Amino acid sequence: MTSEHAGRRGQQRLGVLRLLVGAAVVGGLFEYLGLPAGMLLGSALGAALVNQPYRPSMRPTAFPRAMRQTGLIAIGLVSGVMLTVDSLVSTAAIALPVVGAYLALGILNLSLITLLMSRYGLDPATAVLTVTPGGLSEVSALAIDKGAQLGVVLTVHAVRLFALVFLLLPVLLMVLA
Repeated sequence: MTSEHAGRRGQQRLGVLRLLVGAAVVGGLFEYLGLPAGMLLGSALGAALVNQPYRPSMRPTAFPRAMRQTGLIAIGLVSGVMLTVDSLVSTAAIALPVVGAYLALGILNLSLITLLMSRYGLDPATAVLTVTPGGLSEVSALAIDKGAQLGVVLTVHAVRLFALVFLLLPVLLMVLA
């Protein structure tokens, strides 16, 4: 191994450590403050903040493939644990309204995808994933896997999540209470 190669590996390790620390600090802060999805959104924001090229000599760090795959496995594991026979059975009881809602949402999403691609020039994968219903971690994993513009997908989903929690939820609670 050449000293140049060892130097690059050392820089990548420091970059990954910087990402992990940034993610843990901001994620922990958001969780401590009680923000919805605080750990998830905070860690994404923290990693993004420490990965910006603040100086011309700085290069953003790319997460190594093996670590990225391990993270995706963890996301799948956490999601899979929540899927039980009872949750499937209880969902079957409301199947018709759910199917109707998904059809209406599908039509709306196709319209938004068309708009995003034609007016804003987004590629198909990014346009589809920005409007895909689902959790931030799952949609982010898909964006990484499909080569979509992760920043755009994360931004749209984070704004949607905050809008639902901070705008729509209080209004619904006032109306229904």
